[in-house]
Formats: sequence, structure tokens, C-alpha cells
Amino acid sequence: MAFPEVIQKLASLGFYDFILPFIIISAILYAILRKTKVLGESPLINGIVSVGISFFILLVPALAGVSLVAPLTGFFGQIIIVILIIAFGLLITGLFVPNLMEKMMEWMKGSAVMWVIIIIVFLLAISSGLFSFITVPIKNALGSRLDTFIVILIVLIAVGIIAAVSAGGKK
Repeated sequence: MAFPEVIQKLASLGFYDFILPFIIISAILYAILRKTKVLGESPLINGIVSVGISFFILLVPALAGVSLVAPLTGFFGQIIIVILIIAFGLLITGLFVPNLMEKMMEWMKGSAVMWVIIIIVFLLAISSGLFSFITVPIKNALGSRLDTFIVILIVLIAVGIIAAVSAGGKK
């Protein structure tokens, strides 16, 4: 059996529509729960909750009739390209800057770096169509009023970003 035939067979079995996104979402949620210790330190509780939430998250695209295959493929492809660009940039910069890693650690201590990373990931998610399971049902429900909804959504996102950035410096 050739490799393309294996890929097609996996696709026909729903591996890319359900199983792979379920594994990825569940692993990410489990890691977040373990790191934050919101539910305690029990791996069993964290595992059960992450699996349950993963099922609920995958229920939304299934009910909306949207496939996550193309958006997830685009999103992870874009993330890998960004990581490769950063790694190559660090490799080249490391040739010319002594003690690069120490300087990077000092630079990364600020909260601005975290916000830049969050914004980049959010923009990559939008550009890959990862939020199509939210936008497609809204588009179908609103019909011709979609332009008004988009303007209101953009204003709310801008206000949220401004509020988050301005509140970051206060104690």
C-alpha cells in the first residue's frame, strides 16, 4: 500500500476530522491543566477533564457542519514556518552576537513579548480559517446583516486589546 493510499484511508476513517484534532486539543488542555494546577495535581482528574472538554470542543464544528482539517493544517503550517524563521534568525544572529541566549532571556522577561506572541498566534489562527466553526453559523444566521456584525466585532476586539494592553502596567 502506497503512502497516499494510507493517507486517503485515514481520511475516509475520520482520522483528520476527529481523531487527530481530538488528540491535539486534549493534549494541549492536559498540559495547561497540569501547568496551572487549577484542578489540583491529580493526573487522573486533569486527564478526564481534558478529554471531556475536548469532546465538547469538537462537538461545535460537527454541529456547525464545518471541517477543521483545512484550518488546522493551515494553522500548524503557518506556525511551523514562523518557528523556522525565528530559529534561522537566531542561528544567524548567534554567529554575530556573543552571549545571545543571555540577552534573549533578559529581553523575554517583559510581558510585552507574551502579548506579541499571543497576537501573532491569534492572527495566524484567523488567517488560517481556524474560527470558521464560529463564523459560518453566524454568517448563515445574519445573512445580509453580516457587514454590521463584522464592524461591531472588530470594534469589540480593538477595545479588548486596548483594555488588555493598558491594564498590563497597573498593579
